[in-house]
Amino acid sequence: MPELRFIIADRLPERELDYLKQNIRPEPDLKLVVTGKNNANRRAEFSLFPPEESVLISTDGHIISNMDQLGMATLGYIGPGGAENESTGEVPDDVITEIGSQNVNCSDSTDEVTEGIEEQGMQAAVMLIEGLEEVDETFLLRAYERKHGIPWTIVTTERCIVREITLDDLDSLFALYAGEGMTEYLDPLYEYEKEKEYQRSYINYMYRLYGYGMWVVIEKATGKLIGRVGIENREVCEGEPELGYMIDVSYQRKGYATEVCLAVIGYAWNFLEFDKLNCLIQKGNKASECLAEKLGFMFREEMDLDGKCMKRYTISKSGA
Repeated sequence: MPELRFIIADRLPERELDYLKQNIRPEPDLKLVVTGKNNANRRAEFSLFPPEESVLISTDGHIISNMDQLGMATLGYIGPGGAENESTGEVPDDVITEIGSQNVNCSDSTDEVTEGIEEQGMQAAVMLIEGLEEVDETFLLRAYERKHGIPWTIVTTERCIVREITLDDLDSLFALYAGEGMTEYLDPLYEYEKEKEYQRSYINYMYRLYGYGMWVVIEKATGKLIGRVGIENREVCEGEPELGYMIDVSYQRKGYATEVCLAVIGYAWNFLEFDKLNCLIQKGNKASECLAEKLGFMFREEMDLDGKCMKRYTISKSGA
């Protein structure tokens, strides 16, 4: 699996560069490299950094397109003071900043900038950003992981890891749903190949578009997939985020669901910055109702959903 080693800041205004330097904590194997605005030897400059080990932040659409084609994770800076705004000051051509114990010198490059690259703007970037005030190594690592198809770790608890699903989880997912009573109150999976295509699309679009969704619960001690938990937006809740969860029958009544749900709720408040969560529970599912109430959800109403009587619970960040 590839590993992030270089963060390349290219043609960024000085203020944004200062934010980046302040936000990234020193790591032995992670280096922040600042490349110059006017260096005519761009190809050789970037050839020093393996694409599979690097993240690039740049205002240059040509460079972003080129490095994306080579397999590098790229972020496009579209905020004020970019490469075309000289009033904010230039980054010197030979400035190199490092995080860790080794310098990386980019000032002696000799090749010309790659020619024949069709202007594509910023659409090749993994993300577009307008400012770097809150961009840190975690943010950049997630952009890197998204580019390379590495599932995001959402939260970790004492006993579990909550992460994005992968197609390698499919067999374990079917084993989870095959447990006794697991689909009594939940819709079953599709047949195998259809479910595989559904999950492929979910990974490619839901995770990329929203940055959240349904995740899997992995027990740390065994590496076993023991459940699902996550947040989705459904029309039935007027587009508001909804918490969903399920735990393998053999792991129920052991506190796993409470443990991971509390962590995900904290993630919703602190990282996703949601103010409210819904929880829809089919009437009669007493275990799920008890869990929701234990988590702090309050019953609001009963509603019909595809012929099923559902109980709607909500929880707010403010506690109101």
